[in-house]
Amino acid sequence: MKSVFQLIASIACAVVLTACGAAASDTKPVVIDPATQVAALTVTDLTVGTGATAAAGNNLIVSYTGWLYNSAQPDGKGKQFDASTPGAGFSFVLGRGTVIPGWDQGLVGMKVGGTRRLLIPSSLGYGPGGSPKDSNGNQTIPPYAGLVFDVTLISVN
Repeated sequence: MKSVFQLIASIACAVVLTACGAAASDTKPVVIDPATQVAALTVTDLTVGTGATAAAGNNLIVSYTGWLYNSAQPDGKGKQFDASTPGAGFSFVLGRGTVIPGWDQGLVGMKVGGTRRLLIPSSLGYGPGGSPKDSNGNQTIPPYAGLVFDVTLISVN
């Protein structure tokens, strides 16, 4: 009886280990292109504004353009993926988590009328998942993408 138990246990272990090995081999490693990576949040004032200063809790209206980071391109500006509607601006409350963390951190202290360039690492952007896919299954921002934004602060309320 003891040898039957040992035989059944050995077969069960073999089946489990085989199944685990098969599942593990289906997983493909993530290969990250170093040219698409930003090491840390970098904030550069292209134009220093003279108006009110942005702080957490303020409602901001900004105009912006966003690019995928590509170290081989001037200013790291790879493919453009988004821009605010001309003349309309984009409104959000700073520091509430309604935008990517790179914006919540990178726009603090900016003055109205100023333009700021943000180089944003994926950890403060869309991370390992990238942006959500649209209804056609397309993804604007790929996983682990570094981002570049030029942001002009229009108003602070």
